[in-house]
Amino acid sequence: MRNSKRVIPSEMRDEIVSMYLNGENSYEELGKYYKVGPSTIRAWVCRYRKTKKVVSLQSKSKPHEDMSRKKREPEKTAEVKQLEARIRELELQNLALNTLIDVAERNGVEIRKKSGAKQ
Repeated sequence: MRNSKRVIPSEMRDEIVSMYLNGENSYEELGKYYKVGPSTIRAWVCRYRKTKKVVSLQSKSKPHEDMSRKKREPEKTAEVKQLEARIRELELQNLALNTLIDVAERNGVEIRKKSGAKQ
């Protein structure tokens, strides 16, 4: 049981609230790291939501490694990493090709099939 109340600076409260609202950490994780009760953090979040006070959603500090949600996710295998890289590459290639087609059509070259066209 705590005998004295610790005063938390408003900047730190804003930081904690923004970390929670970003989905970076749970009330419990933030409470353990900042040594604040989870119910206190929950009350701050409720207050911010009710007052619609603007809170920066950009974290100013890096979350502690123990609090990282990524730690709960299984480590990605090399194959998954390669597939994700290939997806990014193909998305960029698709964007480039669509941009090329758009430019060509603006210059009078019809490339895309029009609806109702004979085949």
